[in-house]
Amino acid sequence: MPGSILVARILGIDIRIHLSWFIIFGLVLFTLTDGLLPAMRPAWSDEKRLLVAAIAAFLFFGSILAHELSHAVVARIYRMPVSSITLFLLGGVANLAKEPPSARAEFLMAIAGPAMSLLIGGLGLGIAWVVGENVGTFFLLDPVWVVAQYVGGINLLLAIFNMIPGFPLDGGRVLRSIVWGIRRDRAIATRIAARGGQIVAALLFLVGIARSVMDRDAFSGVWMAMIAYFLYTAASSSLEQEKIASSVAGVKVSDVMTTTFRAVSPGVRLEELVDQHVLPFNARAVAVVASDSILRGLVSIADLRKVAQRDWPITPVEAIMTPARELPELSPGSRLMTAIERFAGSELPALPVVEDGRLVGMLERDAVLTHVRMREMLGLDGRR
Repeated sequence: MPGSILVARILGIDIRIHLSWFIIFGLVLFTLTDGLLPAMRPAWSDEKRLLVAAIAAFLFFGSILAHELSHAVVARIYRMPVSSITLFLLGGVANLAKEPPSARAEFLMAIAGPAMSLLIGGLGLGIAWVVGENVGTFFLLDPVWVVAQYVGGINLLLAIFNMIPGFPLDGGRVLRSIVWGIRRDRAIATRIAARGGQIVAALLFLVGIARSVMDRDAFSGVWMAMIAYFLYTAASSSLEQEKIASSVAGVKVSDVMTTTFRAVSPGVRLEELVDQHVLPFNARAVAVVASDSILRGLVSIADLRKVAQRDWPITPVEAIMTPARELPELSPGSRLMTAIERFAGSELPALPVVEDGRLVGMLERDAVLTHVRMREMLGLDGRR
């Protein structure tokens, strides 16, 4: 997600925070210090309220991270690579490199998040119940009770909200997996779940408007409208993605890739790369291969821009290339939809097509887009 900052790496997964996260963190902090805590504990000082609110806010977002990590762990069990988890304005998202391979895989992956939220919610309220029995005796336990009560309650609400049967909420994915399992058709299941998501978004938007007008609660109304917009956009995007998947269902990478590509050896200097390969052929990405055509890596315009032009004559390609082991895997027999999913998880303008370790072609992002649009204009489906 553009505008995100890498803050950690857990289980080999990049944990990122989008700039919009700071907005919601500030709002949560303000809501706790200015609204909830003064009502619960009016005798506390402002400093104590701020400290307790900060701890509660961090634990809340930690629980969102745990929610997304549970999705990621199950996804990996079913060999769905997870490149990163991003916390942003409306919560968190685990970025999958490809769609679930089966209805069972999707069901278990989707239900894992709400199950984790329920677990954290139950644990939080359990701690609050135990601690609450002793608050009168040990006054230092009072902040623990407040934090546990808040984190437990908010996680239960998070689990309930996420189980609403509308895509892309977890409940929508659960619905899709059930329909998929019964109908044996993921396209139909996606349409049903995505339409459900659009309906949920519309209802949420209407509730937000009603709260703004009738209850004079503009903040809650605007917040619901933002969530509704996000849900509607994501559901519509899922419909479009499934439409594309149906269109290219029978198309392979070999049908779209080019075999007339630019390739250089690892020791070529950047100046030579630009003068003899990039500029003359308008190449946005150049493959790096060994003498036996074994793929070593890929260098793109974005890589070149990271090096000052004065250093191009002395910098070899291998110093800035993306190594082959870090590139998405594609073979001539791969489904084109697999390639589209790989492109969605990267910013590369082209991907190498490899067979037995040797480079046999290049699949350009623009070529894929053009092919998909042409099939849509012709009204072709995956059977042709």
